[in-house]
Amino acid sequence: MNIPILCSIFIFLFMFTADALPAEKAQKQNPHLSKEEIQKLRDIAVLIAGELTRRNIKSVIVMDFKDIKGNPSKMGKTVAAEFRKQIETIGKARFAVVDTGGGAIITGMFLPFKGGDKWRLDIKVIEALSPDNRLITSYSGFFRKTKGVKK
Repeated sequence: MNIPILCSIFIFLFMFTADALPAEKAQKQNPHLSKEEIQKLRDIAVLIAGELTRRNIKSVIVMDFKDIKGNPSKMGKTVAAEFRKQIETIGKARFAVVDTGGGAIITGMFLPFKGGDKWRLDIKVIEALSPDNRLITSYSGFFRKTKGVKK
């Protein structure tokens, strides 16, 4: 069996055994995000947690997500906080989410589009202890508000 197939099987099994926050419960805790947005953040957290586990990383720091100028925004902080909850819940038996001294650092860039119905999220996971800040994995994607969801 080759490595990509093994990785795909591992991620598939990890997704179905992950004990993440249900989208309905998470939305009650964070009404600024829709159930669909929370579910997408959960899906991203599952993929990133799988890569952290595969690399045997024992702790991770989740930073506030920044805007295009490198400054934290209110919504970027909200999205980062929800992402932190999701990755913490998924990885609880495999790694710890900490405030300092992590083996990996998760950073992100949150870019809302004019009108507020669409935004882009770029997430990078870097190895904290490597001298060259080696990239572990990354994710880029778009979120779109669905009809019937309040802004």
